[in-house]
Amino acid sequence: MPRAILSLSLKESRSFRRAILVAAGFLAALLVVSGPARAEAGPAELKQLVDSYAANRDFNGVVLVAQHGRILYRGAHGLANREWRVPNVGEGVFRIGSLTKPITAILVMQLVEENRLRLEGTLGDYLPVLYANTPAASVTVAQLLNHTSGVADLPHSYEDPWWNTQARLSFEPEDFAKAWIPGTLVSAPGAEWRYNNNGYFLLGLVIEKVTGASYEANVRSRILDRAGMKDSGLYHASDLIPRLATGYQTRPDLSLARPMPIDPSVSFAAAGLYSTVDDLLRLDRALQGDVLLAEHSRQAMWTDHRSNYGYGWEVENWTLPAGGTYKVESHTGSVPGYQSYWLRAEHDRSVVIILDNYWQGETVATLGKELMAVLHGEPIALARKSLGNLLIPLATSQGVAGMTRAYEGLGAAASEYDTSEKALNSLGYRLLRMKRVPEAVAVFQWNANAHPESANVYDSLGEAHRANGDRDQAIRSYKKAAELAPSDTRIPGILKALENR
Repeated sequence: MPRAILSLSLKESRSFRRAILVAAGFLAALLVVSGPARAEAGPAELKQLVDSYAANRDFNGVVLVAQHGRILYRGAHGLANREWRVPNVGEGVFRIGSLTKPITAILVMQLVEENRLRLEGTLGDYLPVLYANTPAASVTVAQLLNHTSGVADLPHSYEDPWWNTQARLSFEPEDFAKAWIPGTLVSAPGAEWRYNNNGYFLLGLVIEKVTGASYEANVRSRILDRAGMKDSGLYHASDLIPRLATGYQTRPDLSLARPMPIDPSVSFAAAGLYSTVDDLLRLDRALQGDVLLAEHSRQAMWTDHRSNYGYGWEVENWTLPAGGTYKVESHTGSVPGYQSYWLRAEHDRSVVIILDNYWQGETVATLGKELMAVLHGEPIALARKSLGNLLIPLATSQGVAGMTRAYEGLGAAASEYDTSEKALNSLGYRLLRMKRVPEAVAVFQWNANAHPESANVYDSLGEAHRANGDRDQAIRSYKKAAELAPSDTRIPGILKALENR
């Protein structure tokens, strides 16, 4: 499902994927607790790192880390059910959201190997009833796989009314496509990269059409059974799944809630599966040989076709502390109440798998990046406390004055908190979502004072001033952002709209 978290602003939503891909930059805001880089981290160090995320970042889920074919760490934190105080366990089952996409991609590549599908085959070829004689007819399987199809996607903000109405209905896959995946396109096939859940929904339909079997049956027989994944499957709202962790989310004011209800039929081949860390490790090991795919097909999946994305996988080259690079294939997953991350490095069989049932932002992505980096010699860094946990209650009870007193009075305790540019920016947007606009302006101003050379902080400050009805201050902030980022083509349009009011 969409990677944007609940109620993101347009600016946040546009940058969310890049925030995930560059989450390693956030690590600079964490507390370094070791000296020289090591060749490899041991189980005790990995545990210390994960424990710090549980203590200071509210991580709530299960983590598995392996390297060279050996499990180095496997641990559970927090609660599988908060009402009954049931703890998470290593064998816990979680909905995995868009970790479904790599699995759908594997199915597609299997059918390509069998000559039942062609990467250059089109929606017009495989789904003619839906798309013959429409612009979408020319969209290829490869373009669906690498998010360049131009197909219209679902709303990327969960604030959109669609998620509170149509997304709560149950659909058969073809009926959903008829209703919500039109034959018109938002961009020409192959012209733009745009993360697209509907593209993977259509791949599920293509799989069904060419095999004559359901997507679920294909997943079961072609992947789960072959890899020995006994605790995984396609989620249905009526299913009783042993050891399934209950999903939760954080409201902007930090209070906990059940996630917004979405019928799982709208997730399907894009984000519909559930699994465990052990099953996903089994899948990873199956991908290290020819159990599921031949070598050439695996490499096609893990080739960067556009924007650091292959076929169902994000693909990056990470830098080693001692020099050189190594290749990392990964994917994040998110459906309301759950977040997940699977990272792998083929050269030394490094694997990081995180499944979480507390939907709260970038914690899972940052932890996953840090664990993989530590496996390859980066110094271990313990997570700092969230500034929002300290300031949001004060913002709601004492306003700007109380929040400012606490922030400016941190003193030596400031080192215990994440006060980075990224952390302050996230806090400001959380306050905006809470409709605490003066408090958001104050936080963005702190960020601008601390990072005067960052265009992004002035962009955010301008957005907050607009929300506060302060046109002149908004113009000043956006002009500063434009000065610092002259290549940002979006800001001149915002300025023009403000100045013409």
